[in-house]
Amino acid sequence: CYHQGDLNILQKIITNSNGSINSRLDSDSSGTIEPLELSIQKWDESRRLHYLWLYDINLSGALPDSIGELTNLDTLNLSYNQLSGSIPKSIGSLTNLKWLYLKLNKLSGAIPDSICNIYPHLLYFDIYENYLCPPYPACIPTGEIGGQNTSDCN
Repeated sequence: CYHQGDLNILQKIITNSNGSINSRLDSDSSGTIEPLELSIQKWDESRRLHYLWLYDINLSGALPDSIGELTNLDTLNLSYNQLSGSIPKSIGSLTNLKWLYLKLNKLSGAIPDSICNIYPHLLYFDIYENYLCPPYPACIPTGEIGGQNTSDCN
């Protein structure tokens, strides 16, 4: 009954983590973490993902480029994980997003300028303690970027 596209994105997050996700989430004891077992989720009346709280569950790997297809998402918390790679440009398509937490991961590279599509509408933005490189998008005040490890930036 849930939106298949949203479930597919959750499955990509699981697949990219390559077995590193905390096994305590396997609520049916099948030995496999399934999309609906991923921590705290709320789905709206149209069966689209509205709230995704994947805080400190040992996610790793890259965020899927398709993350921007979670168009009904209001809250996205991926903090305190081991996510790596860049923030996908598609993040700027999450126009309903009000809360974005990406702190304490291993995200690297540039923050995509597409984030300026959503930044003015965010009530909360937390991206510190990653490996994100300047220059940062002009829409985000420098103080909002927080501490970044820029030792690998060119």
